[in-house]
Formats: sequence, C-alpha cells, structure tokens
Amino acid sequence: MEMLFTVVKLIIGLLIVVYLINIFLKFLNHYSLQTNKTFRILQKIPVSKSSSIGIVQIVDRVYVMSFSEQQNQILFEMPADEAKKLLAELQQTTTADPKKMQQSFATVLKRVKRNLENKKRK
Repeated sequence: MEMLFTVVKLIIGLLIVVYLINIFLKFLNHYSLQTNKTFRILQKIPVSKSSSIGIVQIVDRVYVMSFSEQQNQILFEMPADEAKKLLAELQQTTTADPKKMQQSFATVLKRVKRNLENKKRK
C-alpha cells in the first residue's frame, strides 16, 4: 500500500513539474518574441510539401521569394506601384477570411508575372 501511495505522489509531483515548466516557457516566450518592423512576411502560399512562395517586405521594398528546405531565394522585386496596391489590399483584407487573401495574392502574382513577360518581350 505504501508503494502505491509513493507512486501516486511521484506522478502528481511530475505533473506539477511539467505544468510549472510549461508556465515558465510561456513566460519566456512572451519576452523573447519581438515584432520586427523591418522584415515581414506578408503572404505565403505552399507550392509543395516542403516549398512555398511568399511576398516579403524588407524595410520599404517588397520581394517575391521562394522558400524551401534547401534554400530561400528572391525571385524578383515587385515594382513600387504593385507593392503599394498589394499593401493596400492587405490592410483591407486583414480582417477578411484567408481564402480572399490567397486569391488577392494569386491575382497580384499573375499581374506581376504578366508585367515581367511584357518587359521581356520589349
């Protein structure tokens, strides 16, 4: 009987320790996460299991980047007018549902791609 009581005390003690560790980690996480105003991932769309394409704002420039397990690469810099349109759309859709944000990303990406193809032809 004493053995059972000892095991129950041990289990309760372990649960208390795990709970206190969890609280401590949340407390540390609160102080370690700092928002960075100079670098923001505006949107990110998965392309495959391990890669995605995203729009990233670095200071006042906006880039379209590819993200994968092996490397991250800047595909191209968005023109200033396209970037302003995108930022305005993102501010409007911040409270909207994520599907609309993906659709707006897709339309911006198509528009930029079309503009780049037109520039290559000239």
